[in-house]
Amino acid sequence: MYSISLVDRTNLGLALVAGMQQDLGLAVGDRYTVIVMVFFVAYIIFEIPSNIILPKAGPANWLAFLGVGFGSVLIGMGFVKSWGMMALCRALLGVLEAGFLPGCTYLITCWYTRFEVGKRLAGFWILSVILGGFAAIFAYVLTLLKGREGLNGWQWIFIIEGTITVFVCALGWFVIVDFPAKAGSFLAPAEKKFMIDRINNDRGDAVEDQVTTRRILHHLKDWRLYFWSFNLMASTLPGYAYSYFLPVILKRGMGYTTAQSQLLSAPPYVLAAIMTFTSGYLGDKYHIRGPLIAVHQLLTAVGMLITAYGGSNGVRYFGAFLGIGFLQYCIPGVITFQANNITSHSKRAVAAATCMMGGGLGGIFASVAFKQTESPKYTTGIFVTLATSLTSILLVCIMDFHFWRCNKKARAGTHRNEGMSDWYYRY
Repeated sequence: MYSISLVDRTNLGLALVAGMQQDLGLAVGDRYTVIVMVFFVAYIIFEIPSNIILPKAGPANWLAFLGVGFGSVLIGMGFVKSWGMMALCRALLGVLEAGFLPGCTYLITCWYTRFEVGKRLAGFWILSVILGGFAAIFAYVLTLLKGREGLNGWQWIFIIEGTITVFVCALGWFVIVDFPAKAGSFLAPAEKKFMIDRINNDRGDAVEDQVTTRRILHHLKDWRLYFWSFNLMASTLPGYAYSYFLPVILKRGMGYTTAQSQLLSAPPYVLAAIMTFTSGYLGDKYHIRGPLIAVHQLLTAVGMLITAYGGSNGVRYFGAFLGIGFLQYCIPGVITFQANNITSHSKRAVAAATCMMGGGLGGIFASVAFKQTESPKYTTGIFVTLATSLTSILLVCIMDFHFWRCNKKARAGTHRNEGMSDWYYRY
């Protein structure tokens, strides 16, 4: 379900080169930038409210509702006739998609122990990476419907992908399982007790605590939430940049046709899937979080520079492979880093939402920094991405040092991490 939602939010660049720019007059001023950005403004605003609603409504009810909702909006986007109406649809899409990724990660991290969740989140993300990459090929196939029923190719991209979204997310209502303490219809009593005991032994928060305004405000005082939020922003900024602007760079910057630019956007995501699972597996096996993120951020920045300034099309395309290939692990990596170092359901809900708000900010910065007027070189966007990646590496180092000091004090008996005895941060 999330993989499809990611395709829905990042197919805009593919639709742009398939005729949407001409039909909606998006070459005028910063119209395309506005359409990209309004999604993320709504996305950021509604993330915490959505994660508060999720445990009350139930994961199956809430996630299926959101999925069917944004799939329906996507279908509507295939029939808009003006750029203003497209911007309105994108804002509504942001409202409905806001709670989806934080809700999914919140639910996953509640089911697994700290050194199981890295592989699970990596696997969760891999499907998104693969579908997101090959969405370009699927989009190309859909553009071949151009002229059918009087619709252009970009309209068919939205209509068909929206229909698939509605169908899959409606089925999701029958599949999604509640939190462990409430999963009596899915687990036998002995199995439920086993799950609760193993999670309590790991971090002591198998049973939900009540989400109140006071607790939310208390959790929001934790400075580490904003470090993780920035790290996710530094991960999504280049991700959205590649999703929205790689087809444009391939077409206008490297001279490929529309079909070639859409098809060439897909292969780098195969490497991304391999690297994401490999790093997720190694992180769980060796209990490493921060250093893996830092290495991937550095290689992503190098890849972005090569994509922009490589001397030939082959070198620039290699840069896209390097950037996309090493970038994608950063997102589940940051989410795992955060999930490993917090306790209680209420804080997990708030932390997941604030972390994803950073992801939304990455989308806003990508839409603003990668200026349409600088297409296809995007000089400002490239250097903003570079600076953000380097800052993220610095914040990871600060966080790791902080956790090392806390663990040292905890082992000496002078400090209790998260108020628990013999519980240590993982970095």
